[in-house]
Order: sequence, then structure tokens, then C-alpha cells
Amino acid sequence: MGNHHAQDDDLLIFADEDLDGFESVEGDGPCWHVLIVDDEPHVHDATRFALADFKILGRPVEFSSAYSAAEAREMLQKGPRFACILLDVVMESEDAGLKLVSYIRETIHELSSRIILRTGQPGYAPELDVIQQYDINDYKSKSELTSNRLITTLISAIRSYQQLEMINANRQGLAMIIDGASELFKERAVDTFSRGVLLQLCSLLQINRNGFMCCHEDSVDHEIKVVAAFGRFEPYAGSSIDRLQDEVLKTEVKQVLKTRQHLIDETHVVLYLLSPHDDELVVRVETSRPMSELDVRLIELFSVHISVGFDNARLFERVEHLAYIDSLTGLPNRTGFLFKLGKLMQSNKPFSLVLADIDNFQAVNDGLGHTIGDKTLVKTAQHLRSFFGDECLMGRISADNFCILLPGIDESDLSIQANKLNESLAHGFSIAGNEVPVSLTIGIALYPTHGKDAETLLQNAGIALKHSKRTQRASFSIFGTEFEQELQQRLQIALELRHSVERNQLILHFQPQVSLVDRKVVGVEALLRWQRDGELVPPDLFIPAAETSGHIVSMGAWVLEEACRQQVLWAEETGQSIRMAVNVSIRQLKDADFLKMLDDVLLRTAINPHCLELEITESMVMEDHEALIDILNAIRSRNIQVAMDDFGTGYSSLSYLRQLPIDRLKIDRAFTNKITVGEQDKALADLMIKMGHLVNLKVIAEGVESEVEEAMLIALGCDEAQGYFYSRPLDSAQFIDFLKKK
Repeated sequence: MGNHHAQDDDLLIFADEDLDGFESVEGDGPCWHVLIVDDEPHVHDATRFALADFKILGRPVEFSSAYSAAEAREMLQKGPRFACILLDVVMESEDAGLKLVSYIRETIHELSSRIILRTGQPGYAPELDVIQQYDINDYKSKSELTSNRLITTLISAIRSYQQLEMINANRQGLAMIIDGASELFKERAVDTFSRGVLLQLCSLLQINRNGFMCCHEDSVDHEIKVVAAFGRFEPYAGSSIDRLQDEVLKTEVKQVLKTRQHLIDETHVVLYLLSPHDDELVVRVETSRPMSELDVRLIELFSVHISVGFDNARLFERVEHLAYIDSLTGLPNRTGFLFKLGKLMQSNKPFSLVLADIDNFQAVNDGLGHTIGDKTLVKTAQHLRSFFGDECLMGRISADNFCILLPGIDESDLSIQANKLNESLAHGFSIAGNEVPVSLTIGIALYPTHGKDAETLLQNAGIALKHSKRTQRASFSIFGTEFEQELQQRLQIALELRHSVERNQLILHFQPQVSLVDRKVVGVEALLRWQRDGELVPPDLFIPAAETSGHIVSMGAWVLEEACRQQVLWAEETGQSIRMAVNVSIRQLKDADFLKMLDDVLLRTAINPHCLELEITESMVMEDHEALIDILNAIRSRNIQVAMDDFGTGYSSLSYLRQLPIDRLKIDRAFTNKITVGEQDKALADLMIKMGHLVNLKVIAEGVESEVEEAMLIALGCDEAQGYFYSRPLDSAQFIDFLKKK
């Protein structure tokens, strides 16, 4: 038993093999280089003789000889790469062969070459851990290696070498694919991604750039679009595959789409790819040579990465479209417009930035519904495109704001354009049987005078727009430094208003409201004044600042409570129940605690709720119709009266007025002042008074300044009036005096 094991350890016996099974049918190719390292010349001769004219895997073998380990090192450094090294273990020293193995594997890092150790010393064999450590392919005694056994051993070694080389080539190709995919996945546009695909594939296969990539989108019926192309196909990039002149090529592409299979020909490759979102891709490159098995494997692996990468690029493109394009109008949104604006600024050419706001758009939206509102926006976008031309950069940057970039900065020309634009909208739009009135208020900023970056320029156009909206609707303003100064002033005012209540800087003045039947005082409107540094700040200056800053909520609460206290004091002093009218803003009404605050004021002041009237503007009601009606119903449920201020400045219709929980209409001073000018203005006032009476509302006219105006209002049947004809706004003591005289 012991002797048998010893024999197993010393000698490995290999059975003869059928050599014909190793012959390749691939034909002639480059030879296999084999290095013989042995200090006995006859070993070299015997090995060459045994393998003379023999082909392994269809390729001839070429031998090189080294007669010492030192000579072998030199040949390994300078010579070709050897598929196999037949190495004598004992040469100039007992371990010369093993040291050479160490040199091959660890010093020059040749890991693919197969090493077959041979020894002429019977019974000698290196330790197993040495064979494992240095990746030795085989170990034979020289006497054991008959001709057939030498051939089978060499075939096995060369086959291993070939497989290792293929693995390395696969690894390198895989690295190229992974690195290439990593770069490609950074591309967020389909066209640049597709160009990258072609470049990477040509690089992977080491072929010239001559091919194209096309896409058959799932969402587009039957269209096959060339998304990228190189070489002779480059002119077709961006067009349909049907534009290609080569009928055979078109048929080939369509056949690949139909079969969903790659087509690998001797001169070209046509790949079929399906993205996760069902976009079908066809990549065609001209190879000018047959593809090897390795090429085919790499192509298939590359294809998997590309289909996912294309989907990634398509997703980014769609997300970018959502991020930069307004889905309703198809115009760039604010982000997209600012991006394009910034790009255009790089040319340093002067231009005008026009910011147009649709007047009273919220009234259209609420009064006629969101569907009509959306169609109004689309119609407006189409009208602007038609008016300014397709070449102008245009965007929808907020709900009802459009921005247009016009070349040049001629202010007189801009004035003409702005006026012509509103003239072109004089008849509004006819939408789904509705005649929708449309006018635009415009703010303009000039580049580079009013801003050298996109945000600043748009901001200054916005400041000009706000100035236009405050002064006159359907007008335009070109930004000026005074607008910015005005804005800064409002910001400063907003800062100071924060502490106005606690510093007792707010006071109330009161303007009497009289009955046009007997001129008796029936009510009074509380008007807020702000004392800053001993001076009264005009309300038209600080009220807008209070609104935009949010301070109006705390200030409004103070006004309401102070006005109610004053009404109760007057009632106790005079015995008269004078109605107290207090203005409330949309910001106050939208405050979540408004109704609670109102109840607290009623409780603390003990005012008769029927003697309190809250005034809201017509534009407020039109702005948020449904939500406001709920609030107004809650107010009236407390027996508080509600008046609509500035009536006539919005779009209220008779049917609309019927829905509103209000008690009184207040005709705006703009109509009162014109009532004696002409028949048309008189007719307008008459219409408003009759509308109010038809829905059982009292009507009060503000801004009455003359006896003639009063007489006209009486003749038209107006119920009440207020204005300088009766009294200017008075403080509390002055009002008591006025009341006593009346």
C-alpha cells in the first residue's frame, strides 16, 4: 500500500488521446509561439522533431529555444508572447527552472502563458504548493513524454492559453463597455447619447465610424427616425429612415425590426435593441470584416447596456421637457425661458424683454371655469406668437404672465408695438360660445441697461409691470430707476409697518355716508392712517406694502376692533346706531384665524353686529369666488353686513351678483366723477344702480364731489353716497361735531 502511494506521488500517468479531435477547421491563422527552455540541445531537437509540421487548433507551431534560465529571461523580455513554455526544472542550478517560473509570473506578470515543467531526474517532482503558487500547467518527466503525449499535453496547454486570452479580451471588452456605458449614461439627450453609442461600438470593434442608429418609438405610428449617424450616413441624421437611398438597407432595418433579431453579416452588423419602455432601436455599423466569436459576445453585452442607457436618456429628455416646457401652451416655462434668455445674453446684443399680464384673468377663470381659462391662455399664446412672429423667444412664466424677447431697444418702437398689441385684442376671443375680453398690461426691461443677467432683467420687467398695474390697466411701462427706488421704499415701509400696532402709530379717520333720500348720516367708513415720525403716510403708499408683506392681517385686526369700539362709544354718546364700514383685504379673509378673530372682536367690543359692515372689493370676489362665498356666508350668519367696494371695475354680471351673499354695492369713484360728462357714462351708472336693485341690494356711490353729481345720482335712484361734497375724512372728535350739526 505504501509503495503504491509513493508511486502515485512520483509519477502522473496520462492516457493517450485521439489527436484528430483537436484539429480545427478554421484554416490557417497566426502561429502559436512555444518556448523550449533546456540545457540539453538534444531535448530541443527531439521536441521540434516530434511536432514538425503539426497544427494545433488549426494553427502552426513556431518554436524558440533557450539553453539557460538567463537566456530565457532575455527572450521573454524581447521576444513574442509565448502560448506555452516547456521548461526544464534543473539547469545551471537545481532550482533554476522554478526561479524562472517566479520571474515569469511575478516579475514580468505574464499570466496567460502555460508552463509545462520537465525533468530528466526520475523521482523528482516539485511540491504541490509550488505548482499551485506559480500556476504551473503540467509536470512531466522527459522519459514520460512520448510523441503522442507531448502533443496532447501541448494541445491542452495551448487550448488553456487561448481560453485565458479570450477571458482577458472579454474582460478588456467588458471594461470598455462599462467605462463607455458610464460615460454614455451621463448624456441626458437622446441625440448625443446615440452618437456616443456609435462611437463606443466602433471603438469596441476597432472599426471605422460608418453607421447610424435609428429609433422606432412606441408612441409614434410607423415612424423610424435616424437619431444619430456617421460617415456616409451623416446627412440622414434627424430624418426618417425612408429618406435613405439604399433600398436594400431600408429593407434590412425593417426586417430586423420585424424579426427582433440581430443581423451579423461579413461586412456589417445590424443590432436590434428594445428599451424598457418599448422604444425599438436599430444600430447599424459597417465592419468590413467578419465578426469573431468574441466580437459577437461583446456586441450582445454592449446591446444590453445600450437599451437601458437609451431609456435613461429618453427619460431625462422627457423630465427635462416637463421641467422646461409649459404643457398647456407648449412654450418654455419660467425655468426654460430663463435658461434660453441666459444663453442669448452671451451674444451681448441689445434686446427688449416684454412681460405681459392678462388683465383680470382670475375673473375669467372663476366666472367661466378653468376650461375656458385654459383655452384663453392657449389663445393668448397663439395670438402673441402670431403678433410677434415665430422667431421671437417667448415663454409662459407664470399663470397669466407671458414673456417675449424682442430684438433692439427702440423705446418709441416699443410704445407703438405695445399699443398695437392691445388694439389687436380689442375684440377679445370667442371661446366655446363665450366672448372673453382680453387685454394685456405690460412691463418692459432693456438689455443690458436694466440687467446683465436673466433673473435681474426679468425682475426689473416685473417691477415695470407692477407699476403699470398700479397706474392703469392695459397700459405699458418701461423700467426706470425710479421704479426700483419706489420698490425699495415699499420694502422699507413694510419693515417699519411690522411694529406700527405696538408703537401706537395707527389711527382711524372716518368719512360719513349719507342717505340720498334725506341726507341723514346713516353710516361711516373707517379709513386707516399711519403716523410715521409725526407725519401721516398716504394709504395708497403703505396699504400695498402691508398687503404684500402680510402685516395687513395684524393691522386689519387692530382696525376692526378700534372701529367697533368707536361705533359703540358714539352710540352711547349720541343714541344713534351709525353703521360702521370697515375694509378687509383678501389676505385677511384667507387667514385661517379670521373668523375666530372676528368673533373675539364682537365679544370684546359688544357691538351690535348689524351695525358693522365689512367692505370687500369686486376684484377680490372675482379672484377666489367659491372660497370667498363660504367666508361671506359665515360673516353674514353673524348678522354682519357685507358691501362690494369698487363695483364696476371688474366683470360682475347680474347672474353673478345673485350668487353673492352681500347687502350693498358701492359704485367706484371713477364712474361717479364721470356721471355728468356724457350720456354713456350716465348710462353706465344707471345700469349699475339698476343691477343692484334687481338683486335687492342697496347702492352707495363714493367720491361724490358736487351738487350736480348728487342730483344725478338721486335721479337715477341711488340710495346712499359719500364723498368730499359731504365731508372729508374726520377724526373721532371731528365726526361727533359733524354728527351734531347734521
